[in-house]
Amino acid sequence: MTVRFRPGQFYGVRHERTQGGIFELGVLEANAPERDVHLHLHEEAHYVLVLAGTYLSSANGAPAFAPAPALVYNPPGTVHRDRFLGGKGRFMTISIAPRHLDGDESLRRIPAQASYLQQAACLRTAFSLARRMQGRPDATLLESGVWELLAHSDGRPGRPLRQPPSWMRHAYGAVMDGAVDPGLSIAEVAAGSGVHPVHLARVFREQFGCSPGELLRWRRIERACAMLRQRGLGMAEIAFEAGFVDQSHMSHAFRQRFGMPPGAWRRQMFDGYKTAPQAAD
Repeated sequence: MTVRFRPGQFYGVRHERTQGGIFELGVLEANAPERDVHLHLHEEAHYVLVLAGTYLSSANGAPAFAPAPALVYNPPGTVHRDRFLGGKGRFMTISIAPRHLDGDESLRRIPAQASYLQQAACLRTAFSLARRMQGRPDATLLESGVWELLAHSDGRPGRPLRQPPSWMRHAYGAVMDGAVDPGLSIAEVAAGSGVHPVHLARVFREQFGCSPGELLRWRRIERACAMLRQRGLGMAEIAFEAGFVDQSHMSHAFRQRFGMPPGAWRRQMFDGYKTAPQAAD
């Protein structure tokens, strides 16, 4: 039996959600054991950007085990059983109604089957959307990013793909997992990956559209935002758990990113921004 998901519905707990124009974006935490993920389909086309964890996907070109970062595109109505190894992972979804994929010659380049997207331009654009999802994102900028992602998702056969270097995933994991350490340096990440910091910075910019330091700050802010939505946690505790040197450092990062200190951001979220965990993919 194939489970049919409603638009925007996936296996997992939703932490962020925003809609506008042609799209619905979500950031979710996988929480379903592998055995509980059944064959299912989504009526809308969607991308899955794996931010953390290892993804098991039947998409064309996907390895048996796809560690983060990974990007998968599923056309409307794709039946699959994609899931996270061990049921644990974090991911962003980009859902697009089928009617927006008709009518223009350029849209015919979009893959006609589920595809594991390796183009650096795709990953870079998807990550820019993930970074813009924090707080109260600008729907116009997000819509522009979704169109750009579609433009880069060229499914024509025979196009040469430049594979990301093998050390890049190690460096990515070191940044994402090591964000809780306020003493983590980019030089340490580069040394652990066996490359020079200059080369690390260059490849990160090509792959993710940001520097390793910007990815590190984004991850810390992401962790802090999740904890700020929990009542009862103090600012100093949140700063420590998110990997900031201290509360002042966190406040500076929030002012740069959102134009307000974390306390004001928290009040804004509680006053007017609701999150609704749902079943997810």
